[in-house]
Amino acid sequence: MKEDKQRIEFFKDFLEDIESPDKATASIQGTFLEKMLNFMERPEEPEVLIPPYINSSKKIAINAYSYDKESLTLDLYVVDYDFDQNAEEILTINKAEITEIGTKAKRFITNIKSIQSSRDHSLQDYELVKIVAENDLEEVNIFIITNRYYLANKPVDITIPGIQNVNTEVWDIDRVHQLITSEQGIQNDHIDFEEDFNNAFDMMFVPEPNNDTTSNFDCYIGYIPAELLAKAYDVWGPKLVERNVRSFLQVRGGTNKGIRNTLKDSSQKKMFVAYNNGISTIARSGDIERIKDGINLYRIKGLTGWQIVNGGQTTASIHQAYKEEVDLSDVYVQAKLTILKVDEGITKDKHSLEDEMVSRISEYANTQNKINKSDLLANTRFMSDLEKFSRSTWMPALKGRKPESKWYFERARGQYMVDINRRKRGKEQNDFKKLYPKDKVITKVEIAKYFMSWEGFPHVSSKGGEEAYKKFMEFNKNFWKSDVSTPENLSLPVYQKIIARTIINNRVKEIVEEMKLKGYKANVVYYTVAMLHHLYGKEIDLIKVWEEQSLSDKWEEVVRIIASKTLFFLRESAGERNVTQWAKQEACWVQYKETDAKELKGLI
Repeated sequence: MKEDKQRIEFFKDFLEDIESPDKATASIQGTFLEKMLNFMERPEEPEVLIPPYINSSKKIAINAYSYDKESLTLDLYVVDYDFDQNAEEILTINKAEITEIGTKAKRFITNIKSIQSSRDHSLQDYELVKIVAENDLEEVNIFIITNRYYLANKPVDITIPGIQNVNTEVWDIDRVHQLITSEQGIQNDHIDFEEDFNNAFDMMFVPEPNNDTTSNFDCYIGYIPAELLAKAYDVWGPKLVERNVRSFLQVRGGTNKGIRNTLKDSSQKKMFVAYNNGISTIARSGDIERIKDGINLYRIKGLTGWQIVNGGQTTASIHQAYKEEVDLSDVYVQAKLTILKVDEGITKDKHSLEDEMVSRISEYANTQNKINKSDLLANTRFMSDLEKFSRSTWMPALKGRKPESKWYFERARGQYMVDINRRKRGKEQNDFKKLYPKDKVITKVEIAKYFMSWEGFPHVSSKGGEEAYKKFMEFNKNFWKSDVSTPENLSLPVYQKIIARTIINNRVKEIVEEMKLKGYKANVVYYTVAMLHHLYGKEIDLIKVWEEQSLSDKWEEVVRIIASKTLFFLRESAGERNVTQWAKQEACWVQYKETDAKELKGLI
């Protein structure tokens, strides 16, 4: 089958930098987890447990976690890595197996008393033990990350006694494949509402101004039965929302609780359409017919490439109510449908034009809740210019040789792998990989975290990609603001220095990994880089780092000493506090400079 062939080809590329012969089993699982986390782009940076918490006798496993103190929300990550999975065949996983893997995370919570009484307080995972034991959690999100294929794509329901909201998400290789292709172009999946759900919905066509027929979209407005929306999500799941700027669905926060309460209250649910702002959707094409001549009313019988770009959380809340068997028969949701009419050869690449249109629709439609700025700003001038420089700027070559490679900036998630898959296997793909090596691929949130740590904000980088990205864009707002009266273009030296910061962070990360320090690796890297710049920044020329594509070896021992001191400081200064949470506070960075900068000053 063509689809299976595409999966196998994608998996070959995905596997290349994970299962190298020199890696141990635990290292392979850790590399796989970190790679998957890059695609997930969670708002809270997960703390990866080294080693993971494993209790084989009680069938408990946790590989990573993150905790939001304000909302009392705990995210748990558990990895299923099957070493029999290979690039020649597809190994699948069924719902029962997925549920059992997720239950391994659940058992960590239900067995917390015995775990707390026996666990060594010095271990990295003891902070997670304290979080679970000492807080009344309101929500738990379990992320099951597997290298097998969950083709059934059925929702997984796991309940935990005493916790109101438990959400389970499955991340398999197929989901990553779908995600990155949907980031770069609308899917061709066709949903036949009449055939699949014995239902359809009616909408009005929005006329073009002055009867203009040259626009590249058609727009319809109306409403969709809530039950139909819930059923569609039940069948198609994440495929409906991969382009939603709020990313992946969870029923959380006051807005979503309000939606569910409205749906459950028989006296209020008919007012749902008045209370809720509805959903905005896009599609590539549709089976749409006029109901009657002379009447501006159309029956939406089926859609190809249907995506919810705003209203994902509304959809999640309705689906949750549907799963709880709430009667949705009299509930309707306001809806806007935009049919994109993008033909090949129109002024620019088809996928780029679709991306641009969907990005704008998402940005202007999303005004209710918090939005991921890294997604909304992915198409701004600053990001576009970074992309252009990465495609045109050669890395300096060794003396006497011509340049061969460039850095590759990903303006959208998975852009690199999409670019590979658009080329023929063999010479075309090999030439592309030589031009843009995999170890020279950098994402927008990675650039932001590396930039902020070097500039003296390791606490911001420790908060995760979204917080770092917001600060990063504030620092560089002169380059991306839309005020055309004062245009400033991203210059080549600025681009080179951004990459130089990335080179430094990557080298520090390599050194920290070689040291095999136990725990808080990301925080140690960010604080080590910040201290390196704070003490020795004037001696490190970023342009020279770019020209040599490396940090001079003379700094290796300095980095080792600072990294060791950083880990000691984070643990000792945190006291009874959670180390990860403490590292996110500016006071942590201020105290580190006050207590240890003088001692670390004269290392070179």
